[in-house]
Amino acid sequence: MAGRNWFNELHTPSSGILLEIGRPIAYRKSPYQEIWIFHNPLFGKVLVLDGCVMTTEKDEFFYHEMLAHPALTTHPKPERVLIIGGGDGGTLREVLRYHEVKKATLVELDREVVDLAKQHLPSLSESFSDPRSEVVIGDGAKFVKTAENGYDVVLIDSTDPVGPAEILFSEGFYRDIKSLLGKDGVLALQCESPFLHMDFIKSQKKILSSIFGKVNFYNTVVPTYPGSLWSFAFASDTVDPLELKRKPPEGLRYYDERVHRAAFTLPPFMRDELEG
Repeated sequence: MAGRNWFNELHTPSSGILLEIGRPIAYRKSPYQEIWIFHNPLFGKVLVLDGCVMTTEKDEFFYHEMLAHPALTTHPKPERVLIIGGGDGGTLREVLRYHEVKKATLVELDREVVDLAKQHLPSLSESFSDPRSEVVIGDGAKFVKTAENGYDVVLIDSTDPVGPAEILFSEGFYRDIKSLLGKDGVLALQCESPFLHMDFIKSQKKILSSIFGKVNFYNTVVPTYPGSLWSFAFASDTVDPLELKRKPPEGLRYYDERVHRAAFTLPPFMRDELEG
């Protein structure tokens, strides 16, 4: 490995991920975080925030498709969608694949993330120009506390639950979201790695179950994320996550009806922790 440059992210004190830096592309230090984009020979362009891989061109579809489509295929009429975070644009792209969606509002704290994604990650950020999209630069927690409009689906595409993002996993924040959702509203959010963060997932189940009538978890794989196996929460008062109301859009690379149903079938180690 001599003569080659490497990016290293520790996932635990004794393990992590190592990616070759084929070519540095962009670096910014915003008021909120360090933002770095580099090219890796296997994963393509890699977006790193504060030393943590957020997404790569090669494997982003696993995450973005699985955050967005389970909620959008099961909601009876998903016309208004709110995305908290997701400044790279990948979740917005998936939401706007549905002709039923009349407006998608994305609230991102860091303008620099949006600007760099537009400049360097066009395959993710292509939907920022869609006339149905609205981008709000601001604090997502403050936005949901003061928002006047209602939403059918809310997707939380946040960084890990530390620092500025910690509030996005709090009971008060979820209650503010609940107040914005209609009768058949759906909340979906990323919930970290069941292999490494099971206690956190259990805490999220406890909080969400005190607010919503139905709380379920589902999984996908994201090769560059800690533990590779990644979980999401699906919360609603009325919507059954296994009752699909529409077919997913064409052209998806991971999500379909069979993957949807399989994703909600949790492995025994996770089911025992959540249901025991």
